[in-house]
Amino acid sequence: MNSLQLLGKFLGTVIVGPIIEKIGRRYAMAMICIPQVIGPIIQVTSKKPAQFIVGRFLVYTAVGLVGNVVPTYQSEIAPGALRGFFVGSIQLCLTTGSLIAGIVNESMSRKTDNSGWQIATALQALPAVMILSMLYFTPNSPRWLTFNDRHEEALKVLRSIRRKEDVDRGLPELELASMREEGQIGKREKGSWMDLFRGNNLRRTGIACTIMSFQQLTGVTFSSSYGPTFYRSVGLADMAFVYAIVNNATSVVTAMMAMVFLDMFGRRTLVVHGGWSQGAFLVAIAALGRIKNPSVHESNGIVAGPGAYITAAEVGTQTLREKTMALSTAINVVVGFGVVFDTPYGLRQFGSALAYIWGGFAFLSSVWARFFMPELKGRNLEEIDQLFDANLPAWKFSEYETEGLTHELTVLENGQDTKKVDDEVDLEASHVEGRR
Repeated sequence: MNSLQLLGKFLGTVIVGPIIEKIGRRYAMAMICIPQVIGPIIQVTSKKPAQFIVGRFLVYTAVGLVGNVVPTYQSEIAPGALRGFFVGSIQLCLTTGSLIAGIVNESMSRKTDNSGWQIATALQALPAVMILSMLYFTPNSPRWLTFNDRHEEALKVLRSIRRKEDVDRGLPELELASMREEGQIGKREKGSWMDLFRGNNLRRTGIACTIMSFQQLTGVTFSSSYGPTFYRSVGLADMAFVYAIVNNATSVVTAMMAMVFLDMFGRRTLVVHGGWSQGAFLVAIAALGRIKNPSVHESNGIVAGPGAYITAAEVGTQTLREKTMALSTAINVVVGFGVVFDTPYGLRQFGSALAYIWGGFAFLSSVWARFFMPELKGRNLEEIDQLFDANLPAWKFSEYETEGLTHELTVLENGQDTKKVDDEVDLEASHVEGRR
Protein backbone atom coordinates (compact mmCIF):
# COMPACT_ATOMS: atom_id res chain seq x y z
CA MET A 1 0.00 0.00 0.00
CA ASN A 2 2.89 2.38 0.72
CA SER A 3 4.12 1.88 -2.85
CA LEU A 4 0.66 2.21 -4.39
CA GLN A 5 0.20 5.74 -3.04
CA LEU A 6 3.15 6.88 -5.14
CA LEU A 7 1.23 5.98 -8.30
CA GLY A 8 -1.19 8.78 -7.42
CA LYS A 9 1.73 11.13 -6.90
CA PHE A 10 3.13 10.09 -10.30
CA LEU A 11 -0.21 10.89 -11.95
CA GLY A 12 -0.20 14.34 -10.37
CA THR A 13 3.30 15.13 -11.64
CA VAL A 14 2.52 13.98 -15.19
CA ILE A 15 -0.82 15.72 -15.78
CA VAL A 16 0.06 19.07 -14.27
CA GLY A 17 2.74 20.26 -16.73
CA PRO A 18 0.53 20.98 -19.76
CA ILE A 19 -2.23 22.32 -17.51
CA ILE A 20 -0.22 25.02 -15.76
CA GLU A 21 1.13 26.17 -19.13
CA LYS A 22 -2.44 27.00 -20.13
CA ILE A 23 -4.11 28.23 -16.94
CA GLY A 24 -1.12 29.60 -15.05
CA ARG A 25 0.39 28.73 -11.69
CA ARG A 26 -2.22 30.55 -9.58
CA TYR A 27 -5.21 28.62 -10.87
CA ALA A 28 -3.18 25.41 -10.86
CA MET A 29 -2.81 25.85 -7.11
CA ALA A 30 -6.61 26.03 -6.87
CA MET A 31 -6.77 22.80 -8.85
CA ILE A 32 -4.59 21.12 -6.20
CA CYS A 33 -7.38 21.57 -3.68
CA ILE A 34 -9.86 19.35 -5.55
CA PRO A 35 -8.21 15.95 -4.88
CA GLN A 36 -6.90 17.24 -1.54
CA VAL A 37 -10.50 17.68 -0.33
CA ILE A 38 -12.20 14.77 -2.11
CA GLY A 39 -9.53 12.25 -1.09
CA PRO A 40 -9.92 12.60 2.71
CA ILE A 41 -13.73 12.56 2.37
CA ILE A 42 -13.53 9.22 0.56
CA GLN A 43 -11.11 7.88 3.18
CA VAL A 44 -13.10 8.99 6.23
CA THR A 45 -16.34 7.52 4.87
CA SER A 46 -14.75 4.27 3.72
CA LYS A 47 -16.14 0.94 4.85
CA LYS A 48 -13.79 -1.21 2.81
CA PRO A 49 -10.01 -1.10 2.25
CA ALA A 50 -10.45 -0.53 -1.49
CA GLN A 51 -12.33 2.73 -0.89
CA PHE A 52 -9.66 3.94 1.53
CA ILE A 53 -6.96 3.19 -1.04
CA VAL A 54 -8.83 5.22 -3.68
CA GLY A 55 -8.98 8.19 -1.31
CA ARG A 56 -5.30 7.89 -0.49
CA PHE A 57 -4.52 7.71 -4.21
CA LEU A 58 -6.31 11.05 -4.73
CA VAL A 59 -4.49 12.67 -1.81
CA TYR A 60 -1.14 11.69 -3.30
CA THR A 61 -2.27 13.00 -6.67
CA ALA A 62 -2.51 16.38 -4.94
CA VAL A 63 0.97 15.83 -3.47
CA GLY A 64 2.28 15.27 -7.00
CA LEU A 65 0.62 18.47 -8.17
CA VAL A 66 2.22 20.39 -5.29
CA GLY A 67 5.68 19.04 -6.11
CA ASN A 68 5.44 20.55 -9.59
CA VAL A 69 3.32 23.69 -9.28
CA VAL A 70 4.68 25.18 -6.06
CA PRO A 71 8.47 25.12 -6.78
CA THR A 72 7.83 26.42 -10.30
CA TYR A 73 5.75 29.31 -8.98
CA GLN A 74 8.21 30.09 -6.20
CA SER A 75 11.18 30.14 -8.58
CA GLU A 76 9.41 32.51 -10.98
CA ILE A 77 8.20 35.02 -8.41
CA ALA A 78 11.27 35.23 -6.16
CA PRO A 79 14.23 37.54 -6.88
CA GLY A 80 17.36 35.66 -7.89
CA ALA A 81 19.22 36.58 -4.70
CA LEU A 82 16.54 34.92 -2.54
CA ARG A 83 15.28 32.14 -4.80
CA GLY A 84 16.95 29.41 -2.76
CA PHE A 85 15.25 30.66 0.41
CA PHE A 86 11.79 30.80 -1.12
CA VAL A 87 11.90 27.53 -3.07
CA GLY A 88 13.61 25.83 -0.15
CA SER A 89 10.59 26.69 1.97
CA ILE A 90 8.65 23.85 0.31
CA GLN A 91 10.84 21.38 2.20
CA LEU A 92 10.09 23.22 5.43
CA CYS A 93 6.37 22.96 4.72
CA LEU A 94 6.68 19.23 3.98
CA THR A 95 8.63 18.49 7.15
CA THR A 96 6.35 20.70 9.24
CA GLY A 97 3.38 18.80 7.85
CA SER A 98 5.04 15.52 8.79
CA LEU A 99 5.70 16.84 12.29
CA ILE A 100 2.07 17.89 12.74
CA ALA A 101 0.91 14.53 11.38
CA GLY A 102 3.18 12.73 13.85
CA ILE A 103 1.81 14.72 16.78
CA VAL A 104 -1.78 14.06 15.68
CA ASN A 105 -1.09 10.35 15.22
CA GLU A 106 0.47 10.14 18.67
CA SER A 107 -2.51 11.87 20.28
CA MET A 108 -4.99 9.65 18.41
CA SER A 109 -3.09 6.37 18.76
CA ARG A 110 -4.71 5.49 22.09
CA LYS A 111 -8.28 5.89 20.87
CA THR A 112 -10.01 2.55 20.42
CA ASP A 113 -12.95 3.75 18.30
CA ASN A 114 -13.03 4.93 14.68
CA SER A 115 -12.78 8.60 15.63
CA GLY A 116 -9.02 8.29 16.11
CA TRP A 117 -8.10 7.44 12.55
CA GLN A 118 -10.98 9.46 11.09
CA ILE A 119 -9.84 12.71 12.74
CA ALA A 120 -6.23 12.16 11.68
CA THR A 121 -7.33 11.37 8.12
CA ALA A 122 -9.74 14.31 7.85
CA LEU A 123 -6.99 16.77 8.78
CA GLN A 124 -5.37 16.05 5.39
CA ALA A 125 -7.91 18.47 3.90
CA LEU A 126 -6.57 21.35 6.02
CA PRO A 127 -3.85 22.41 3.51
CA ALA A 128 -6.50 22.79 0.80
CA VAL A 129 -8.51 25.10 3.06
CA MET A 130 -5.38 27.17 3.74
CA ILE A 131 -4.56 27.43 0.03
CA LEU A 132 -8.08 28.52 -0.92
CA SER A 133 -8.18 31.11 1.87
CA MET A 134 -4.94 32.72 0.65
CA LEU A 135 -5.44 32.36 -3.11
CA TYR A 136 -7.16 35.72 -3.46
CA PHE A 137 -3.99 37.43 -2.18
CA THR A 138 -1.67 35.35 -4.38
CA PRO A 139 -0.56 37.07 -7.62
CA ASN A 140 0.05 35.19 -10.81
CA SER A 141 3.59 34.50 -11.98
CA PRO A 142 4.98 37.61 -13.72
CA ARG A 143 7.00 35.38 -16.02
CA TRP A 144 3.93 33.43 -17.08
CA LEU A 145 2.07 36.70 -17.66
CA THR A 146 4.97 38.08 -19.72
CA PHE A 147 5.25 34.92 -21.80
CA ASN A 148 1.54 35.25 -22.58
CA ASP A 149 1.97 38.92 -23.63
CA ARG A 150 0.19 40.31 -20.56
CA HIS A 151 2.95 42.81 -19.86
CA GLU A 152 1.01 45.45 -17.94
CA GLU A 153 -0.30 42.81 -15.54
CA ALA A 154 3.22 41.44 -15.12
CA LEU A 155 4.61 44.88 -14.28
CA LYS A 156 1.81 45.46 -11.77
CA VAL A 157 2.65 42.17 -10.04
CA LEU A 158 6.37 42.94 -9.98
CA ARG A 159 5.75 46.34 -8.42
CA SER A 160 3.56 44.77 -5.74
CA ILE A 161 6.07 42.08 -4.67
CA ARG A 162 9.34 44.02 -4.75
CA ARG A 163 10.72 46.29 -2.02
CA LYS A 164 9.79 49.96 -2.20
CA GLU A 165 13.39 51.02 -2.72
CA ASP A 166 13.70 48.58 -5.63
CA VAL A 167 10.47 49.89 -7.15
CA ASP A 168 11.76 53.45 -6.80
CA ARG A 169 14.98 52.43 -8.59
CA GLY A 170 13.02 50.93 -11.49
CA LEU A 171 13.88 47.29 -10.83
CA PRO A 172 10.42 45.98 -11.89
CA GLU A 173 10.78 47.72 -15.26
CA LEU A 174 14.21 46.18 -15.75
CA GLU A 175 12.88 42.75 -14.77
CA LEU A 176 10.04 43.06 -17.25
CA ALA A 177 12.39 44.15 -20.02
CA SER A 178 14.67 41.18 -19.29
CA MET A 179 11.71 38.79 -19.28
CA ARG A 180 10.42 40.18 -22.58
CA GLU A 181 13.86 39.93 -24.15
CA GLU A 182 14.32 36.29 -23.16
CA GLY A 183 10.65 35.54 -23.81
CA GLN A 184 10.96 36.53 -27.45
CA ILE A 185 13.84 34.09 -27.81
CA GLY A 186 11.90 31.39 -26.00
CA LYS A 187 8.85 31.76 -28.20
CA ARG A 188 10.91 30.67 -31.18
CA GLU A 189 11.13 27.26 -29.51
CA LYS A 190 8.16 24.94 -29.83
CA GLY A 191 8.40 23.85 -26.22
CA SER A 192 7.44 20.25 -26.98
CA TRP A 193 8.35 17.26 -24.82
CA MET A 194 10.99 16.26 -27.36
CA ASP A 195 12.66 19.65 -26.97
CA LEU A 196 13.69 18.54 -23.48
CA PHE A 197 16.24 16.27 -25.17
CA ARG A 198 17.55 18.65 -27.85
CA GLY A 199 20.57 20.96 -27.69
CA ASN A 200 21.60 22.22 -24.27
CA ASN A 201 18.09 21.42 -23.02
CA LEU A 202 19.28 17.82 -22.78
CA ARG A 203 21.91 18.90 -20.26
CA ARG A 204 19.33 20.83 -18.25
CA THR A 205 16.91 17.92 -18.26
CA GLY A 206 19.66 15.55 -17.15
CA ILE A 207 20.62 17.79 -14.23
CA ALA A 208 17.02 18.12 -13.01
CA CYS A 209 16.26 14.40 -13.31
CA THR A 210 19.55 13.29 -11.74
CA ILE A 211 19.31 15.42 -8.61
CA MET A 212 15.67 14.43 -8.16
CA SER A 213 16.75 10.78 -8.34
CA PHE A 214 19.49 11.22 -5.75
CA GLN A 215 16.93 12.75 -3.40
CA GLN A 216 15.34 9.28 -3.21
CA LEU A 217 18.30 6.94 -3.67
CA THR A 218 19.72 7.60 -0.20
CA GLY A 219 16.69 5.90 1.37
CA VAL A 220 15.08 8.91 3.03
CA THR A 221 11.63 7.83 1.81
CA PHE A 222 11.90 4.78 4.06
CA SER A 223 11.44 6.75 7.26
CA SER A 224 8.35 8.58 6.03
CA SER A 225 6.69 5.38 4.83
CA TYR A 226 7.83 2.77 7.35
CA GLY A 227 9.27 4.70 10.32
CA PRO A 228 6.66 3.90 13.02
CA THR A 229 6.20 0.38 11.65
CA PHE A 230 9.93 -0.25 11.92
CA TYR A 231 10.09 0.99 15.51
CA ARG A 232 7.33 -1.44 16.45
CA SER A 233 9.17 -4.30 14.74
CA VAL A 234 12.25 -3.77 16.93
CA GLY A 235 10.27 -3.67 20.17
CA LEU A 236 9.73 0.08 20.47
CA ALA A 237 5.97 0.06 19.95
CA ASP A 238 5.23 2.33 22.92
CA MET A 239 7.56 5.03 21.61
CA ALA A 240 7.08 4.54 17.85
CA PHE A 241 5.23 7.79 17.21
CA VAL A 242 7.39 9.69 19.71
CA TYR A 243 10.56 8.73 17.83
CA ALA A 244 8.86 9.77 14.59
CA ILE A 245 7.98 13.15 16.12
CA VAL A 246 11.57 13.72 17.29
CA ASN A 247 12.82 12.76 13.85
CA ASN A 248 10.44 15.15 12.12
CA ALA A 249 11.28 17.97 14.54
CA THR A 250 14.95 17.55 13.68
CA SER A 251 14.05 17.69 9.99
CA VAL A 252 12.13 20.94 10.49
CA VAL A 253 15.16 22.60 12.09
CA THR A 254 17.46 21.33 9.35
CA ALA A 255 15.07 22.49 6.63
CA MET A 256 15.12 26.00 8.09
CA MET A 257 18.91 25.97 8.07
CA ALA A 258 18.96 24.74 4.47
CA MET A 259 16.69 27.61 3.37
CA VAL A 260 19.33 30.09 4.52
CA PHE A 261 22.35 28.08 3.39
CA LEU A 262 21.07 27.61 -0.19
CA ASP A 263 21.60 31.31 -0.93
CA MET A 264 24.50 31.77 1.47
CA PHE A 265 26.75 28.91 0.33
CA GLY A 266 25.05 27.79 -2.88
CA ARG A 267 23.16 24.73 -4.05
CA ARG A 268 26.19 22.91 -5.42
CA THR A 269 28.25 23.36 -2.26
CA LEU A 270 25.50 21.96 -0.04
CA VAL A 271 24.94 18.91 -2.22
CA VAL A 272 28.68 18.19 -2.49
CA HIS A 273 29.35 18.38 1.26
CA GLY A 274 25.94 17.06 2.26
CA GLY A 275 26.48 13.94 0.14
CA TRP A 276 29.77 13.13 1.87
CA SER A 277 28.42 13.65 5.39
CA GLN A 278 25.25 11.72 4.64
CA GLY A 279 27.26 8.86 3.14
CA ALA A 280 29.52 8.75 6.20
CA PHE A 281 26.52 8.46 8.54
CA LEU A 282 25.01 5.67 6.44
CA VAL A 283 28.26 3.71 6.33
CA ALA A 284 28.58 4.09 10.10
CA ILE A 285 25.03 2.78 10.54
CA ALA A 286 25.80 -0.23 8.37
CA ALA A 287 29.07 -0.91 10.18
CA LEU A 288 27.36 -0.97 13.57
CA GLY A 289 25.53 -4.09 12.45
CA ARG A 290 22.06 -2.85 13.31
CA ILE A 291 19.82 0.11 12.56
CA LYS A 292 18.39 1.60 15.72
CA ASN A 293 17.02 4.51 13.79
CA PRO A 294 16.87 4.01 10.01
CA SER A 295 16.23 7.69 9.44
CA VAL A 296 19.14 9.10 11.43
CA HIS A 297 20.58 10.34 8.15
CA GLU A 298 17.47 12.29 7.22
CA SER A 299 18.61 15.50 8.86
CA ASN A 300 21.59 15.46 6.50
CA GLY A 301 19.55 14.28 3.53
CA ILE A 302 17.15 17.14 4.03
CA VAL A 303 19.74 19.37 2.36
CA ALA A 304 19.27 17.37 -0.83
CA GLY A 305 15.52 17.88 -0.47
CA PRO A 306 15.33 21.66 -1.04
CA GLY A 307 18.48 21.48 -3.18
CA ALA A 308 16.69 19.14 -5.57
CA TYR A 309 13.53 21.24 -5.73
CA ILE A 310 15.33 24.53 -6.33
CA THR A 311 17.68 23.10 -8.98
CA ALA A 312 14.91 21.37 -10.91
CA ALA A 313 12.72 24.49 -10.75
CA GLU A 314 15.36 26.95 -11.96
CA VAL A 315 17.33 24.91 -14.50
CA GLY A 316 14.70 24.77 -17.28
CA THR A 317 14.02 27.44 -19.90
CA GLN A 318 10.88 29.59 -19.72
CA THR A 319 9.35 27.53 -22.55
CA LEU A 320 10.16 24.19 -20.96
CA ARG A 321 10.14 24.97 -17.23
CA GLU A 322 6.83 23.19 -16.57
CA LYS A 323 7.85 20.14 -18.59
CA THR A 324 11.32 20.00 -17.01
CA MET A 325 9.75 20.09 -13.56
CA ALA A 326 7.07 17.56 -14.54
CA LEU A 327 9.59 15.05 -15.91
CA SER A 328 12.05 15.40 -13.03
CA THR A 329 9.35 15.04 -10.37
CA ALA A 330 7.95 12.04 -12.23
CA ILE A 331 11.42 10.47 -12.17
CA ASN A 332 11.60 11.30 -8.46
CA VAL A 333 8.34 9.43 -7.87
CA VAL A 334 9.40 6.41 -9.93
CA VAL A 335 12.70 6.10 -8.05
CA GLY A 336 10.90 6.66 -4.75
CA PHE A 337 8.44 3.91 -5.66
CA GLY A 338 11.34 1.52 -6.18
CA VAL A 339 12.94 2.49 -2.87
CA VAL A 340 9.73 2.10 -0.87
CA PHE A 341 8.82 -1.17 -2.59
CA ASP A 342 12.24 -2.82 -2.32
CA THR A 343 13.45 -1.58 1.08
CA PRO A 344 11.42 -3.99 3.29
CA TYR A 345 12.75 -6.94 1.30
CA GLY A 346 16.27 -5.52 1.38
CA LEU A 347 16.17 -5.15 5.15
CA ARG A 348 15.05 -8.74 5.58
CA GLN A 349 17.77 -9.95 3.22
CA PHE A 350 20.71 -7.71 4.15
CA GLY A 351 19.76 -6.09 7.44
CA SER A 352 21.79 -3.02 8.29
CA ALA A 353 24.14 -3.71 5.35
CA LEU A 354 21.47 -2.14 3.15
CA ALA A 355 22.74 1.22 4.43
CA TYR A 356 25.98 0.60 2.50
CA ILE A 357 23.96 0.85 -0.72
CA TRP A 358 22.27 4.07 0.38
CA GLY A 359 25.63 5.43 1.50
CA GLY A 360 27.14 4.59 -1.87
CA PHE A 361 24.50 6.65 -3.62
CA ALA A 362 25.10 9.52 -1.17
CA PHE A 363 28.82 9.53 -2.03
CA LEU A 364 27.96 9.28 -5.73
CA SER A 365 25.66 12.31 -5.46
CA SER A 366 28.55 14.33 -4.06
CA VAL A 367 30.87 13.32 -6.90
CA TRP A 368 28.17 14.03 -9.48
CA ALA A 369 27.47 17.47 -8.02
CA ARG A 370 31.15 18.40 -8.09
CA PHE A 371 31.53 17.66 -11.81
CA PHE A 372 28.06 18.10 -13.31
CA MET A 373 25.88 20.33 -11.10
CA PRO A 374 26.16 24.05 -11.95
CA GLU A 375 26.01 26.73 -9.27
CA LEU A 376 23.04 29.02 -9.97
CA LYS A 377 23.05 30.93 -6.67
CA GLY A 378 22.11 34.59 -7.08
CA ARG A 379 21.33 34.33 -10.80
CA ASN A 380 18.00 35.46 -12.21
CA LEU A 381 16.17 32.91 -14.34
CA GLU A 382 16.77 34.75 -17.62
CA GLU A 383 20.51 34.92 -16.90
CA ILE A 384 20.63 31.13 -16.50
CA ASP A 385 19.86 30.78 -20.22
CA GLN A 386 23.06 32.67 -21.05
CA LEU A 387 25.08 30.43 -18.75
CA PHE A 388 23.95 27.26 -20.48
CA ASP A 389 24.31 28.79 -23.94
CA ALA A 390 27.98 29.43 -23.11
CA ASN A 391 28.54 25.64 -22.73
CA LEU A 392 30.53 26.05 -19.53
CA PRO A 393 31.71 23.16 -17.34
CA ALA A 394 29.70 22.99 -14.12
CA TRP A 395 32.50 24.37 -11.93
CA LYS A 396 32.81 27.52 -14.10
CA PHE A 397 29.20 28.72 -13.79
CA SER A 398 29.79 30.77 -10.65
CA GLU A 399 32.71 32.66 -12.26
CA TYR A 400 31.06 33.54 -15.57
CA GLU A 401 29.87 37.11 -16.09
CA THR A 402 26.84 37.47 -18.31
CA GLU A 403 25.90 40.47 -20.44
CA GLY A 404 22.96 42.76 -21.09
CA LEU A 405 19.82 43.36 -19.08
CA THR A 406 20.00 40.05 -17.25
CA HIS A 407 23.43 40.89 -15.84
CA GLU A 408 22.31 44.35 -14.76
CA LEU A 409 19.31 42.81 -13.03
CA THR A 410 21.49 40.34 -11.14
CA VAL A 411 23.79 43.14 -9.97
CA LEU A 412 20.79 45.04 -8.63
CA GLU A 413 19.16 42.03 -6.98
CA ASN A 414 22.38 41.14 -5.20
CA GLY A 415 22.67 44.63 -3.76
CA GLN A 416 25.81 45.73 -5.60
CA ASP A 417 25.96 49.52 -5.68
CA THR A 418 27.04 50.57 -9.14
CA LYS A 419 26.11 53.93 -10.60
CA LYS A 420 26.39 52.52 -14.12
CA VAL A 421 23.69 49.98 -13.43
CA ASP A 422 21.44 52.60 -11.81
CA ASP A 423 21.79 54.76 -14.92
CA GLU A 424 20.92 51.78 -17.12
CA VAL A 425 17.88 51.03 -14.96
CA ASP A 426 16.65 54.61 -15.23
CA LEU A 427 17.08 54.50 -19.01
CA GLU A 428 15.29 51.17 -19.35
CA ALA A 429 12.48 52.30 -17.06
CA SER A 430 11.87 55.33 -19.28
CA HIS A 431 11.81 53.08 -22.35
CA VAL A 432 9.28 50.75 -20.74
CA GLU A 433 7.07 53.66 -19.71
CA GLY A 434 7.30 54.99 -23.26
CA ARG A 435 6.17 51.68 -24.75
CA ARG A 436 3.12 51.44 -22.48
